[in-house]
Amino acid sequence: MCPVFGMKSLKEPKEVVEGLKKKGIKYVRTLYIDLDSIIRGRVSPIEAFEEDVKHGLTLAEVMQSAFTLTDVLVPTSIYDPVGEVRLFPDINTVRITIWAPGHAMAIGEQYRADGRPFEVDPRPKLKEILSKTKYNILVGYEPEFYLFKRVGEKLETFDKHLCFATTGMNAFAEFLSKLEEALNAMGIEIAHYYPEYGPSQHEISLKPYDPLTASDALIMTREAVRGIAQSMNLVASFMPKPSETLPGSGLHIHISLWRDGVNIFYSDTDKYYLSDEAYWFVGGVLKHIDALLAFTAPTVNSYKRLLPRRWASAYACWGPENREAAIRVPLPPKGKEAEALNLEIKFADNTLQPYLAIGSIIAAGLKGIEQKIEPTEPCLVDPAVLSDEEREKRGWRRYPENLLDSLRALQRDSFFREVWGDTLVNEYVKLKMHQWYSYHNHVSDWEREKLLEIF
Repeated sequence: MCPVFGMKSLKEPKEVVEGLKKKGIKYVRTLYIDLDSIIRGRVSPIEAFEEDVKHGLTLAEVMQSAFTLTDVLVPTSIYDPVGEVRLFPDINTVRITIWAPGHAMAIGEQYRADGRPFEVDPRPKLKEILSKTKYNILVGYEPEFYLFKRVGEKLETFDKHLCFATTGMNAFAEFLSKLEEALNAMGIEIAHYYPEYGPSQHEISLKPYDPLTASDALIMTREAVRGIAQSMNLVASFMPKPSETLPGSGLHIHISLWRDGVNIFYSDTDKYYLSDEAYWFVGGVLKHIDALLAFTAPTVNSYKRLLPRRWASAYACWGPENREAAIRVPLPPKGKEAEALNLEIKFADNTLQPYLAIGSIIAAGLKGIEQKIEPTEPCLVDPAVLSDEEREKRGWRRYPENLLDSLRALQRDSFFREVWGDTLVNEYVKLKMHQWYSYHNHVSDWEREKLLEIF
């Protein structure tokens, strides 16, 4: 077993299996995350895992991109019941799941019979994107989530704490101890934790890793949070906006670029400590932000969080220390500016497919550096307080307000077809359009309550 997350295993599959057996592991889950961000997988007895690593497990093609989050097959998909791929567990990601005694898990990748990566699995493609860059990239994820308790048939918040209040820390103490134990067992480090703005809402900041490792760690953290909650008869939810009365839950993404141990985003001659490369990276992301939202805010519910005056961002702008900007430049600690300087992506939530989303953000930012795309002027105010004319003059426009508009932006933006290929983008749009129209065609309780008896 790897003691540090992301460390490459020097052991053969047989040695890993023997090590797992000594720890009492009887089953291994090979996980994958589909394009609707559902974590799925197959379970094998420990005796079969060595063969799984060598030869893979059989998986229907439809499972990755044509199976919706409600297990409905997208009728317009090019994939149907005919066709299979092989799911190969990555031996470097094997981790013990202490909330499920006797089980371990690994992240898998999908390949065709001839050895080609499955065209709608973004994990192998992310590795290709990273292999072509001259930078070492660090990514730190900060997921927010709620804890609910069951009261009869209803779910209620676990406690009623205020933002950052110690009462929330007390209520969350047992859960946090179990979560940290589980993450430590997997080599994943928590940088910080605090009770968030909503009652029973919490945020954990994960230590930054390279983008692939960070995304693997995020998936395993999601599994740990939900698994531990289940073991405590609680329900953990990463839903972006669980109620109109509760603050939304986002996924803050911190990014920095390094080369030869030097933070490429840092400059000691700029008042915001930003280098030309940092400005250009911001410019690239903002140029493609409308299409990026289809990847970073990929559910209909996502856009009920991304509203003005919610500290979640609603406008295509960037700003130092500005929590209403789409891209925030956090204030670095004095004396550690060169080490700590990073960019925070605000327009994301935990319903994203991490390999697809982070790969798209990085690709857009690197294209900005390549083309030297200058961003808009920095936003030093809450953009919502300005008039439309004032925002337009500064280039701080409102970005897509619903999933349909972001998907249409993705269809118009040919750049991401260059990054991911036509097949993945086309199948992704079909999958998400299915969600949009299922939602759009649904007659809600609000409509019946407000309209049924007056018309």
